[in-house]
Amino acid sequence: MSDILTQAEIDELLDSLRYGGVDDYSGQFGNGKARDYDFRTANRFTKDQMRSLNVVFQSYAQLFANRVTVLLRVACECSVLSIEELGYTEFNNSLPSPVILGIFTAAPMTGSQIIQISPEVAYIIINRLLGGVKASKEAGKQFTEIELALIERFFGKIMHTFDEAWEKVLPIRAKLERLETNTQFVQVAGINDAVAICTMNLKIGDEKGLFSLCLPRSSIEAIAGSLSTRTMFTAEIGSEHVHDEEHSLMIGEKIARSHVSLVAYFKNTPATVADVVNLQVGDVIRLNHKTHEPVMMRIEHIPKFVGNIGISESRYAIRISEIIDEGAEDDEPYIG
Repeated sequence: MSDILTQAEIDELLDSLRYGGVDDYSGQFGNGKARDYDFRTANRFTKDQMRSLNVVFQSYAQLFANRVTVLLRVACECSVLSIEELGYTEFNNSLPSPVILGIFTAAPMTGSQIIQISPEVAYIIINRLLGGVKASKEAGKQFTEIELALIERFFGKIMHTFDEAWEKVLPIRAKLERLETNTQFVQVAGINDAVAICTMNLKIGDEKGLFSLCLPRSSIEAIAGSLSTRTMFTAEIGSEHVHDEEHSLMIGEKIARSHVSLVAYFKNTPATVADVVNLQVGDVIRLNHKTHEPVMMRIEHIPKFVGNIGISESRYAIRISEIIDEGAEDDEPYIG
């Protein structure tokens, strides 16, 4: 039987449609309505890609918290609240005003990505950088040039955490392009393009706020083959041993080149505040430490050696007479 309709059959079908001679089969489709097909489905994220992004963003949250703790000198916690797929217009319309938007690139990804922090988080960061404790509660306040400069510098210092989070997938290089406070000047994707939005909760000290990452679907087209949980798992097993050896060598080299302070301490010499205040040039302080008594040597305030004072080539020196084992308690109460 031929799958091609003849002209007579086509004419008969058209006449049936025109005069209502075609049987109604709508009852076979449940609610009697045809289902619309969204041709944009081909540009959506696959389930496997969303699972891979979930792994990446979970790692990013941990790395981000560690980095912010170092930068702000306060305990920080970061957790992923949700990872969802939205249209770019939906994401853009959900942003508050004013808002801090960091536009950055991450080669070999194409285009730009967005890191967005709420005004509450921005003021928490600004106040911590300036030595404050409590963030400003004034809603809708515009950011000054100095505040924007501080946030831009802060973003620049946390960009490498995005690189580290993607290490299990592929090596990337994130670079901050600019900072924006108005959503009208930011267009990293088409209005109907799909974007992956990762919303995170950031706790800095006792203050909390939200920030998010926006990753357009078009930006991952070049690396779509790497966004697979199976690929990530296989690559991790294959390179785990090599990676561990390289990592150990790198850490060893950094430790070998690190500088530490080595300080020798005499016995404590008590003095009154009045004596210290009245000290003048030429005064002599009598130490409560005899010349033949050993001194304690500390590495970064940790007791490590005991030695005797002497002279070597016209310079004061200390000969090590004992090595203090790690974990041993300091039994020398006279050491400062």
